[in-house]
Amino acid sequence: MIDWTKDERIAELMEQAVRHFNEFDELSLEHEAQMDLIREEYMWERSNDYRGECFGEFDDWHGQLTVEEFVTSVLP
Repeated sequence: MIDWTKDERIAELMEQAVRHFNEFDELSLEHEAQMDLIREEYMWERSNDYRGECFGEFDDWHGQLTVEEFVTSVLP
């Protein structure tokens, strides 16, 4: 299953985002934008993999978390 949240760049950004959140009690718009770009890149690159006969896997791909949903699930 495709999971953009497992990308190593996201792990690094989440560390920074959590530090920022703990200090300022809000998510940094910069971190959110960077994660969104990674998500879009990841999803776009894999969209061609799921055209054709793999409808079940396409549904898994299409139902990925948004950046907001992911961050909300991770932050304290």
